[in-house]
Amino acid sequence: MKIKASSESTTLLKVIKNPFSQHLPAGTRVYGFSCQGNLYSPVKLAQAILPATAEQTGAAPICLVLGAMSSGHISMEDHPYIQEMISVSEYPLSGAAALSRLMGAFEHHWGIF
Repeated sequence: MKIKASSESTTLLKVIKNPFSQHLPAGTRVYGFSCQGNLYSPVKLAQAILPATAEQTGAAPICLVLGAMSSGHISMEDHPYIQEMISVSEYPLSGAAALSRLMGAFEHHWGIF
């Protein structure tokens, strides 16, 4: 299944078959997000997992797995490719709230305003 742009034949989204981890580049660090994970300040997390600048090459790619669902959570047992479970809040957050905190921290880390 593909979703294409209406004005041209550019593919915007493509559904891939499981396991999705086979589509990740070699050496990708995979982090799962859960309120039960290791608690990090979003800014400290960005400093820990991102390269110093957005243009820096050679750093290992990262993959962030967020459980944007109405109930339940993701776990390392269900997703064995996740290397560490982390949290950006002591409380459960919606997917939008968690992404907002992460992207704000990434912007701050890289000086994007």
